[in-house]
Amino acid sequence: MFKLKYDPVSYIQKNGRTYQKLLLPMILNRTDEVEFKLAFDKTVLSQNSDGGWSWLGKWEEKSAPSSVWDSARTLSLLLRSGQKKDSGLVKEGIGFLLKKQKEDGGWSEPEEMKSLLDPKWVWFSATHSVTWITGEVIHTLVEAGLKESSQVKRGVEFLKKMQNKEGGWPSHTGSFDLQKTEMWTIEGVVKGLVSSGEETDSEVLKKALDAALKHKDKWKEPVESPLGMFLLLGFDKENPWVKECIQNLVDNQHQDGGWGYYNDTPSHPDMTAGWLDYLVKCEVEIPNR
Repeated sequence: MFKLKYDPVSYIQKNGRTYQKLLLPMILNRTDEVEFKLAFDKTVLSQNSDGGWSWLGKWEEKSAPSSVWDSARTLSLLLRSGQKKDSGLVKEGIGFLLKKQKEDGGWSEPEEMKSLLDPKWVWFSATHSVTWITGEVIHTLVEAGLKESSQVKRGVEFLKKMQNKEGGWPSHTGSFDLQKTEMWTIEGVVKGLVSSGEETDSEVLKKALDAALKHKDKWKEPVESPLGMFLLLGFDKENPWVKECIQNLVDNQHQDGGWGYYNDTPSHPDMTAGWLDYLVKCEVEIPNR
């Protein structure tokens, strides 16, 4: 059995924004505690007038426009926490996402965010449809009951068209090399495809698995780990690839309890909460819990 060396829970409690503090009690099955109620209420109150949630979880400051990515994952989290699909909050959030679908069927961040995106952040775009954001949006739309909608079907077709020859995906349609597999895209894309009903043994997902296996040299970096993809495809904690990914996360956890996007970058609440969610599902032992 795997065991973490440091405590990620304390790190999230200290450094997380409202999104991570809402996710944490669900990971730990502590939704009856007051911290969950406080985070839930704050999330609901932080919805913007356009139906979305601000970029990078900056809900407290209201300093950034609504983000497609943040809105999709926040809605997904609220639905996971028990929010009704037919609630006004969910309907407004879904309305925001549907309005942002691009002509090619994909989603990007909105034009209002263009000035906020550093050109070095090649995984984001406010101009070109982004593969992994499209997958996240599809997942949320399906959770909200729109699996058979034309918007989901168009999004799925976009992702299938964007798959490269080796089975992976570029970050977005404006990427310098559309045949280059960016490992950080795969989990989001696969999440969308599996949610839409794509069979895990379909040709498109077999090719995605092949692409991940071709890039094992990147698995040690947290943002490029395919652990989430393996679990989405139905592999369990005894699978050797899953074990390798877990061992990488155990070995590369920072002393403050968190993970950075890369091993040589500071811990980040998003990375830490996301990996904790998967590690708990894999029954990895968490210190002091």
